[in-house]
Amino acid sequence: MSMKPSIMTRTYWRCYEWPGRTFNFTLLQILKRIAQSGLGYVDFCEYPLEFWPMNMTEKELGLLANRLGELNLKASGITVPTFSPGLEILPEEKDRRLIVKRLGKAIEIASMLEGKTVMYGISPIPLYASVDETYKWTLNLFHECSDIAEKKGIDIAVEFVNDYFTTSETILKFLEEVGSENIGLCLEVGNIRARPPNETLMQHLEKCGEKVKLVHVNDPTNKEWLRSINVNLDETFKTLHDLGYEGFIVIESLNDSISCPKLDDEVAKTAKYVGRLVNEILQGKENEEL
Repeated sequence: MSMKPSIMTRTYWRCYEWPGRTFNFTLLQILKRIAQSGLGYVDFCEYPLEFWPMNMTEKELGLLANRLGELNLKASGITVPTFSPGLEILPEEKDRRLIVKRLGKAIEIASMLEGKTVMYGISPIPLYASVDETYKWTLNLFHECSDIAEKKGIDIAVEFVNDYFTTSETILKFLEEVGSENIGLCLEVGNIRARPPNETLMQHLEKCGEKVKLVHVNDPTNKEWLRSINVNLDETFKTLHDLGYEGFIVIESLNDSISCPKLDDEVAKTAKYVGRLVNEILQGKENEEL
């Protein structure tokens, strides 16, 4: 598999007011809009307690799979929503079991939908216990979930929040201690809080590139903003390709200033732009080999 663009369902969240965000209505509307954009893949990231698919029945899962097929869409994976990360550092072991169960369920659903990845963010800060204890609990989460990930053929892509993981070396140390080929890095191109604060994106990629399991990009057509955070998408994608990365490029979000009536056009434009960048890199590589 070569690099392929995908998009998070959360890109459309702001266009739907509660209580209208539901599995049976809103999610279908979002999938239809994604299909019309020209994208072929979708990353599921949902509002908890509304239409997040963690508690889906087999019947609902089958319905979702059928809807994807009808729209000629495929699942790239699942992003565990933002209310879950952090539960692994709760002081009571019984409470921490919730996130083990939730992450395991996400792996199972991603596999059933024939996706490739589950993304989960971590920041083992010492809120209720020592640094060593919270680090150990976070490490144990991935030790427990690595077996099911390997069995299901799903990669867990970890978002390392930089209030704890301040360097690429600390990230590599954590992944080495996890010790699973199916667990690696979610490269956050636009989210500077999920990259080492004193390293450029390219420095980070140079050190951790072989561990990348998933790539998130934010507002990829906004070149002025990307330059302001020292990001060059062409260079980033080319480096990923040269490193042998063959996963998904997930469009995580677009600029909040884009109004909902204009969002579909912007998503289509963004999908075309990201697809063109990827294809140009692939075509360039083919030409080099001729």
